[in-house]
Amino acid sequence: MESKFKEDVARLWEAHKAHMAEQRRRYPAKRIVAAVAEAHELTVDELHSVRRPRRYCHARHHAAWELRRRRQDLGLSQIAAHLNRADHTTAHHSYTTFCAMVAQGRYAAERARVEAILAEAGHD
Repeated sequence: MESKFKEDVARLWEAHKAHMAEQRRRYPAKRIVAAVAEAHELTVDELHSVRRPRRYCHARHHAAWELRRRRQDLGLSQIAAHLNRADHTTAHHSYTTFCAMVAQGRYAAERARVEAILAEAGHD
């Protein structure tokens, strides 16, 4: 019985590693950030900037949400680094803030646009 369990765990672990590798290949972090910037009609430099107009902040929140959702191998510190932010707390705040916006039904068009952009890029 224990041997069967170990085999199942090993099989599941290999499947998980393959899934994470596919996520890294299919959704490079830079591509996700660029897609979010495009969906919000910003440049990547504007998304990375320290400026705080609402549209920039919401786009950064969206980028953190997309990175966390599509790249589960990235930790919050890595997500913050991809957004030119100081530490994991900023990425966590962005992610939770955008989760609340999604729950309210906001930014559906931008989320759909990111999906379309990433789907187009996947056909290169």
